[in-house]
Parts: sequence; structure tokens; C-alpha cells
Amino acid sequence: MKTIIVGSGYAGLNAYYNLNEEPIIISQHNKFVFYTSLTRSLLFKPLMDTVNIPFVTVDKVIEFDLKGKWIKTQNHEYNADNLIIATGCNREEQIQFIKKLRGLDRISIEAENEFYDGYLVVQLAFYLKKLGKQVYYHGSYLSFLGDRVAQVLANKMNEKHIQYTEKADLVFPACKPLSPFQFFKVNEYLQYQNSFIIGDLIENMPKLGELAMRTGIYVGKFINDHRAGKFSPIFVTIIDTGSEGIHIRSDRPWGGNKEVVKISKLRQYMKRFIERYYIIRRGNMGFLYHV
Repeated sequence: MKTIIVGSGYAGLNAYYNLNEEPIIISQHNKFVFYTSLTRSLLFKPLMDTVNIPFVTVDKVIEFDLKGKWIKTQNHEYNADNLIIATGCNREEQIQFIKKLRGLDRISIEAENEFYDGYLVVQLAFYLKKLGKQVYYHGSYLSFLGDRVAQVLANKMNEKHIQYTEKADLVFPACKPLSPFQFFKVNEYLQYQNSFIIGDLIENMPKLGELAMRTGIYVGKFINDHRAGKFSPIFVTIIDTGSEGIHIRSDRPWGGNKEVVKISKLRQYMKRFIERYYIIRRGNMGFLYHV
């Protein structure tokens, strides 16, 4: 079978790594950017946040037919038995927004779309406070992940003197899909029409790298063995408060009852380890799927 993956980010790479047969992977860039590291690089000292991906075919999709499993790029046309769209979001607007924050002393911030990017705003608030900024936050403390998550984040932000405000001056821009694609409403098997949509292009799904990787792993295994069952999303992240890590696992947004919050210095170190791990592994989630 011929499988084509469009996109070499969190989702696309993990689909590639989990397929039994080697697919064609097409992307506008032959590199993987780990945005967790990039965020810290933009605010603190530069980190290694990008790694080359030698097996990517560099090209740009200009037309596509998801029902017919066909794409046209600037240089070629492809027909596939399995077409996986994993182009992710254009985060350039978010990157420029973060860069501007360094020059401000007083910052009042909220997310344009809290479900998509609210976790990033919470993390930015802690990072900016560590830089000595006067920080104000507007949002629900990620209450969509559960009451305990919201309570822990509210308490920790209060401890760090990150004040709540009824109205923010700065709005963190929402993640936008890369042209020519859009957000797609997928079924329980991450399919739209006859193709697979994974990662940030899934409508009404948080734009979280860890979750995107899980969608890629799922689709890779589904193509290998159609008995894989339905996709079960879970939100997993570590928020660095500057002195410890808040490790969150929740499937509440999808009707589940899992809501685990663990706080420790060790989890802050874990986040630092993860930043290095994904660069060394070229985006391959590996054993961290189970952490």
C-alpha cells in the first residue's frame, strides 16, 4: 500500500515512525521544530529547538482531494491508498507575539481561544513572572480540564503573584491552519471523507504537541491493523512554574473521568529532559507515550 503523509511536525512524524511500511512524507521544510523549547528560547537563553529531518520530501501542496486521496504539489502529483494530512498550524503570529513580550514590563494576557492555546498562555504567565515582569492573567485556569486542574493553577499563579484581571490588554493569537488546508471535523477514527486528519488540523482539539503526537501514533497503528479501535484523546502537559512542574493528565474535555495533577521539582526537570529528548529523537514520541 502507498501511504502519503503531508506534514513533518508532531503528528506527521509520529505517524511515519509507527507505520510498518515506509511512507512518503512531504513538507514545506525538512526540519522539526519543538515549540516547547522554542518558547523558552524566545524568552530566555537560546536552546536547541530545531532538528533536520533527512527523509522528508520538501514540497508544497497546492491542491488536494481528500475523498479521492490525491494531492498536487508544486512539483508532482500523488495518488495514495492512505492519505494523512498533518500540516499543523502556522505559529508565526504566535512567535512574533512572544518576542514582543520581552520588551514589556507590565503584561496583561489572555488567549484568543482558550481551548486551543490556553495552556500556552498559562505557561507564558509563569515564564514572564520569572523574568521579573508584572503579569496579569485572564482566563479560566484551564477549567475545561477539570476543577482540580483549575484550582491548582489558580493557587500557584496566586503564589507567584500573577494577578487575575477581568480584561486583558494583550490577546495571544489562536493557532491558524496552514494553507491550503483548514480545520476538519473528523470521526472517531480521525478520518474526514476518505483521508486521515491528525494533529492541529483537527477541529475542536487543543493545539498541543503531545496530543498531536498521539494522533499520529494512532493513525500509524490503525493503518497497520484496522482493529486499533477508536481514538481516545487525553490532554497531557507539564507547566513550569519557575520552581516546580505541574504535571496534568485529563480526558475531561471528551467526557472521561481522568483528572490527575502532580506537582514536584522532579516534574520541572522532566520538562527539561523532554525538551532534549524530542530533538535527539527527531520528534519520535517513543516511551513518553506512556508517561
